[in-house]
Amino acid sequence: MKLAIELVFVFLVVSISMYLFLRGYSNKRRMDNRIKEFLPGSQIEEAISKKEKRPSIFKEFFLSLANIFKNVQFSEKTAKMLVEAGSKLKPEEFFALRLLASVGIGLITAFLGVQWYLSVIVVITGFMIPNFFMKQKRKKRLTLLSYQLIEVLGMMANSMRAGFSFMQAMQLVGKEIPDPLGPEFDRVVRQAGLGSPLDDVFEELVDRLPNKELEVVVQAILAQRKSGGNLAELLETMEETIRGRVRILEELNTLTAQGRMSSWIITLLPVGLGLYLSLVSRDYFRPMLEHPLGWTLLFVCSVSIIIGWVVIQKIIRIEV
Repeated sequence: MKLAIELVFVFLVVSISMYLFLRGYSNKRRMDNRIKEFLPGSQIEEAISKKEKRPSIFKEFFLSLANIFKNVQFSEKTAKMLVEAGSKLKPEEFFALRLLASVGIGLITAFLGVQWYLSVIVVITGFMIPNFFMKQKRKKRLTLLSYQLIEVLGMMANSMRAGFSFMQAMQLVGKEIPDPLGPEFDRVVRQAGLGSPLDDVFEELVDRLPNKELEVVVQAILAQRKSGGNLAELLETMEETIRGRVRILEELNTLTAQGRMSSWIITLLPVGLGLYLSLVSRDYFRPMLEHPLGWTLLFVCSVSIIIGWVVIQKIIRIEV
């Protein structure tokens, strides 16, 4: 019971600390955005330079730790994931963040006197947590893209019917639509203005935002620019098509919600029960961790849980 109380206390302290840190970071971002919105460019640079003169100790330590891994060759998959998630972190900074999370959780478990095998599991879990959250951020960003694309196509079609050119319509989208499509379209306009071929610019856009609907839209726009035709009408047609596809996806998500919940319950129930028994009744659960038969049962249980998770995910994943 004492260990459970200590775990709850540490969890509350860590949660409150993270909340205060994220709240301060959010307020700082909001203040920077308001400064950029209301001040001229020279005053913005002056204000930013004043802020940059006083970097925080935590930021200096984080950047110095990241510089250690600056020359390390990270996988392209990690860099691609950071770009698709819209993160400003570099691969070496992301790796440093994962190390800090792993070391921090490891120190907490060492302070609590947790057994070594549980500490190893917790340290590995801490190293994987930032990667998990980054993947969730990427998934959420790419999912939002499909909904934004409907609004973007309608805005571009109406703008072109009102007399705007194609690039002017894209520039309007870059100003009015938030992340992810707004900044990406603004980047496309700037690259095209610098003389880059539009085909290459759109291919880079699809690489940064891998989405089936966006890929179809880009291919249709490029084909129309080569063959000619009414682009505004084409954009409206694609808008209706994507709207119908998104509606079907929402219906499928509703129908498969029970399956997703079942997969979480079936997977986490034995894990939660094992942790509960190891904390509440250690003598009762000790043979499972010390006897070879217990090791065998834990291995078989882990493999069965993984197989069940994979099978359920295959069943509820329906391609549209």
